[in-house]
Order: sequence, then C-alpha cells, then structure tokens
Amino acid sequence: MKNPFEKMPTVLTADELIDKAFRRAEKAASAFTPRGGRVSKARQREELRVRTVSNILRDSLKKILDRTPGVSTLPDFYKELVDTLVDRDQFHRALASVNWAVKTIRTLEQRYAEKIRYSKDPDEIARLRRQFYGRAASIIKDIADNLEYLNQARNVLKELPVIELELPTIVIAGHPNVGKSTLLRALTNAKPEVASYPFTTKGINVGQFEEHYLRYQVIDTPGLLDRPLSERNEVERQAILALKHLGKVIIYIFDPSEHCGYPVEEQMHLFEEIYAEFGEFPFIVVLNKVDIAEEEKIKQIEELVRSKGLEPFRISALNGYGLDRLKAKVIELVKPMVEEQARRIMEKELRKYREELEL
Repeated sequence: MKNPFEKMPTVLTADELIDKAFRRAEKAASAFTPRGGRVSKARQREELRVRTVSNILRDSLKKILDRTPGVSTLPDFYKELVDTLVDRDQFHRALASVNWAVKTIRTLEQRYAEKIRYSKDPDEIARLRRQFYGRAASIIKDIADNLEYLNQARNVLKELPVIELELPTIVIAGHPNVGKSTLLRALTNAKPEVASYPFTTKGINVGQFEEHYLRYQVIDTPGLLDRPLSERNEVERQAILALKHLGKVIIYIFDPSEHCGYPVEEQMHLFEEIYAEFGEFPFIVVLNKVDIAEEEKIKQIEELVRSKGLEPFRISALNGYGLDRLKAKVIELVKPMVEEQARRIMEKELRKYREELEL
C-alpha cells in the first residue's frame, strides 16, 4: 500500500491563493478581446475577471479536498497515526471550512456575474467586480488558519511509512543496540528501507523475505519499543497503539552480553512492559550475542522467559548462529496468516474476473 496522503497537494497560504487568482484574472482579461459597444465590452471583461478568480480559488481548494483521503476510510493503522500526528477532529474541521469556501465562492460568482450581465453602467460594472474581489478575498482570509494548518498536516502526513498492510508483519522490539537491525537484515537477506517518520526518533526499518512463494514483512521501530512505556509521551503512546493494528508477531531481543549498554535487569524490566502491552500477540524471544555473553546472564533471562510460558532462542545475528531455527519458528507462526491473506486476495481477484466476464 502506498502512503494514502502522498497525493495531497501543497496548500497555499490565503495571501498566496488570493494573489494567484487576481493575477490570473488580469492576465485573462488582458488577453481577451471583447466585442460590441462600450457597455458590452465592460460586461464581458469584468465577468471574465469574476469567473476566473472564482475558478482559480475553487479549483485550488477542490484539489485539496479531492486529493486528501477521508480519514474514516483509512485502514486502522493509518487512522491511529492520523489521530496521533494531526488530531482527526481538527483535520476534519479544516477540510470542512475549505468545502464551505468552495460553495460560498461559487454562489457569489453566480450572483455577481448575473448583476454584471444586467448592469448598463460601466462604472457600476467595475464596482461590482471589485466588490466580488473583496468578498472572495474575505472568504479566503476567513479560512487562512485552516489552510496553514492543512499544509502543516500535509507535511507531516506525507512522511507516513509505506508499509504493505496486506502482509502479516513481524515487529522487532528490544533496547537500542541489542541487534534489532542486524537481525532484520539477517532475516530478510536484504538491506531494509530506512526512513524517518514523525512519531519515531530515528525511523522505521522495513524488510521482507520470501519463502515458498509467500512473502513476509519484518519491521523494526527505533524510538518506540526500546524503552519503558512509562517514559513515553502521548505521540509515542499513540504510535505504539497503531502498531497493534499492524503487527501479528513480536520478536523480542535481549542482549545478555550487555554490550548494548543496558544491564540485563533493565532489559528484563522493558520486556515485562512490552509483553504486558502486546500480550495478545504471539511472542518469540531471542537472546542475541550469546557467543560473547556469560552463561549466568543467559540463564537469568531464560528463567524469566520460561516463566511466561515461552521458549527462548539463542542466536548470534552477526555470525548467523541459530538463525535457521529462528526463521523456521517465525514461518511456523506467520505462515498460516500469510496463506489466509493470499487466499483472500486470490478469491477477490477471481470474483473481479468473473464479474468482468459477466459484463
């Protein structure tokens, strides 16, 4: 799936929009050669100005509405992120004000074009056009704050992660420097895409791998699932909630060597918090860097993990030790979900094909 907001256009400020409309109107009037007498020429030229200003303003505003997806139609993952980053209610109000401006300017255009058409005084015709200009500009200035807000929102929303929502996703968690990115690369056999997003401190890493013609997606979320939830700000908490709509399996990584800079006790505490928060998901617990860790530290972590009814995996993501067994476990848990998703996609395509044949 593409970023649903990638086509949302840059939103001009009120002054920029008004200036653009007036300049286009003058250019159109200068290039136009009216026919008839003095009054007829004045009517044609001023009506052209009115309609040009109206068209430019309305087209610019309608482009915002047409290229901005309805938040209520988005997948849950993106709904949560919109709520997190821009406040859905304020976003809706801003779009509603743009829609109001489009309709109001259209009504004004029709009213003033009709007045100009029936006026017999060139001075009054020019005055009516100026009146329309003033009222149209006033409408745009009334929504100036909303236009500025929408452009700020657009700059944030266009950075949303491009993640294939159709693929069941494995989310990697654990303290910084425990080997999450190394494991991601080892599992996916590819350099993950790395991009910075507004709700993480460093970015989201996305990788995929294929097994028996089925694709699997793995993501690492630096800045989210790597420190206690109690230390989170509201934006981070909401982004973590969004992950619940995306993730299907959690891989939690420990570093019993403590080379990551965090003592085992602190790592165990974070695991307890993440496990409580995502307890409804299947968990795979990995002890990385076991080739350089003390056995006592390894067993200390394994005891906690087994107390949760989980079987820990010993690996070294850097040299490949234990990765085949880990990957097999990942596939065992996720494969049924991938197969179910593939079945649904195939049935959807078959239905579409049959409907086309019936037509």
